[in-house]
Amino acid sequence: MKRRLILLSGVMALAFGLFCLGCASTTNSATQSESATAPTSETASVELRTPTEWAADYPLEGDSFFESRMSKTYEAFKGASIAAFGGEDAPSGCAACHAQQAFDTKFPELGDTLLTAWASDENGIDGKYWSNCTNCHVGDPGDGVVEGANAYGAATGASAAEYIDEDDLLCGQCHALFPGESYMEEANSPIDQYKYGVDADSMLKAYKEFFEEHPVTSTSICAGMVGVPSYDEAIQAEVYMTDNCNVVELFQGSNHQTMGLTCTDCHMTTSTSSDGTEYTNHNMTRSPLENPDALKKCLTCHKAQGIENEDAMVSFVKGKFDEMNQRQAAVKANLDATHEVLAQAVASGTADEDTLAKAKDDYVTAYAYWLYATPSMDVNENGETEYTTGIHNYAYAMQLFDKADELLNAATGSLS
Repeated sequence: MKRRLILLSGVMALAFGLFCLGCASTTNSATQSESATAPTSETASVELRTPTEWAADYPLEGDSFFESRMSKTYEAFKGASIAAFGGEDAPSGCAACHAQQAFDTKFPELGDTLLTAWASDENGIDGKYWSNCTNCHVGDPGDGVVEGANAYGAATGASAAEYIDEDDLLCGQCHALFPGESYMEEANSPIDQYKYGVDADSMLKAYKEFFEEHPVTSTSICAGMVGVPSYDEAIQAEVYMTDNCNVVELFQGSNHQTMGLTCTDCHMTTSTSSDGTEYTNHNMTRSPLENPDALKKCLTCHKAQGIENEDAMVSFVKGKFDEMNQRQAAVKANLDATHEVLAQAVASGTADEDTLAKAKDDYVTAYAYWLYATPSMDVNENGETEYTTGIHNYAYAMQLFDKADELLNAATGSLS
């Protein structure tokens, strides 16, 4: 059973990589919740319905949601499962997060059997219930009550609420670091990846502390995919933060976050329908640079920088993207070169033990900095890989790139 659970987490991560799925807090056009709140008996007892059925009650929100990649999680997981593992369908275990209400109705009766069922099995979670409104809304979406929680995230980040805004935590259901195997194999005493904070150094400290007690000695199929530390045979060291989907963590302490903005301020703006009705746009996976309503909001502050219109705003941000991608690529090249030097030193066995240990630690830390500063990736129209989500905290990401270079140069210098 344990091995199967690990494979399920790998499927989940692969689907993340393919679709860059997002979760976001929402309300309907009539009701606005000021913050995420605990479910009440009235809202928690809502009947199980499909997203299509909910959209019939809230068509503006529903239509915009169905334009998003978030609405296609079932298709993403099914495709990933078939392509990567020769599976029959999406694993129902993934529905614990992506079809929470449907999963919760079956799990008390079926238990672990549900985790290994395919979505199309009699005991599985039918694909029509995935990407449901109740993943974020507590009860009827019209009640305006939202809450970000799933068993996976709650078990691996008990201290998250101390550092991350409630609204951001809702998006953190997907856009956060998941230390995969540590949860799957240590469910009774899981890692608290936020026990020291949400910055790169604090999270790396928590990972190192946990995995020194629970060492990784090999690379499983999902190592390097769901936050599972990979054991790098070539340099004989563990590397961390390999599930670089830490957008929520990176966003903390950014200019926008310290101004009081949350994920939904940019990614779920208020739109106006053709008949003049205002509603919360639920296409949360569309880039704000492609959303006129989001760009107008950007300009309320950025005009003070001399950015006069939407086109200029897009050019400004894309210029920052270019700077980050160039810096990211340069550090990655340094990482690769340092890795080669370390691998040669390990193979030769001639390096001083303490010097080699320090060089390894410098590399591991630098790699974690690079991963943290480049959460997720996308592919542009030219088929080129881009790491654009680091823009959520540009200054800190660039600082991490600088620190990574310093450590890598020290490591290679000590072994030369």
